[in-house]
Amino acid sequence: MTEHDVHPSRRIARLSTRSSASELAAPIRALATEAVPARDRSLPAALCTVAGEIGFGPADRDESADREAFEAVLEPVVTGVTLLEGYVRLRLTLVGTAEDVTLEEAPTVDRDEGILASDLLHARTYAAVAETPVPDRRRLELYRVLLEGSTALSRQFLTRADADETADDRFGATATLAETAGAIGAAAVDASAETRTALRRYSHAMMTALASQSSATPDDVDPQASAARVLFDPTCQHAVASEAALEHATPAVERSLERARTALETLADGVTDDVSSPLGRLERATRIPFHQE
Repeated sequence: MTEHDVHPSRRIARLSTRSSASELAAPIRALATEAVPARDRSLPAALCTVAGEIGFGPADRDESADREAFEAVLEPVVTGVTLLEGYVRLRLTLVGTAEDVTLEEAPTVDRDEGILASDLLHARTYAAVAETPVPDRRRLELYRVLLEGSTALSRQFLTRADADETADDRFGATATLAETAGAIGAAAVDASAETRTALRRYSHAMMTALASQSSATPDDVDPQASAARVLFDPTCQHAVASEAALEHATPAVERSLERARTALETLADGVTDDVSSPLGRLERATRIPFHQE
């Protein structure tokens, strides 16, 4: 396939991102790369993946050709989600109130470099979505979901920068990121409206709970990484949290977990006995990062 064979929307997004990246200094490109988390520790990437698996449906999962097509669709959207997470991490660092989001190798970020690096990641997110091998109608839906999430994030960054930020606003951006990730995964496989809504609500509630729990746990405990491992790995049978993990969730966390479980109830009648299934892993994620097994 040549450059001219690509759909115009995909070609424009790819070319604009390439040109913008080539014009940026090496330190800015390096900062952008550093901000993108490892996929296997990214809760948004895990939520996007499992949302796609649920929308894909068990009836098709055993057909190798269908599975290959599914993986080809999922790969660029999960990549886009990790890029968007890098964008969010940088923006939260720049507003100076990111207690829950810090870059390991860059405790301080030059404002101009951070803005340019985050803008690059934002553009690359759209470029990744443009590469998704789906019909144009579905690609436009992916753009719509991404634009909706990006707009909400922009508003929340302004709130974070406001001195009057409330406690309820503290994890708003990361929760919106998770919600967008779940919605993109479901939209990529053309899941039903009911499934998309449930996955949006679950993802938002789980990130709120996990981010709140992360802020109250020791530095060597990462509830979000624990949940990501459960969601990514169907064979994961044990808790990943260390002995220092909190024995019980706080009331605020429990309220978020209840919202997540309510969303799960709309996806299936009762809790599935198959802990390795997508729904089983979603249910386990509501327990493992909060209680030691």
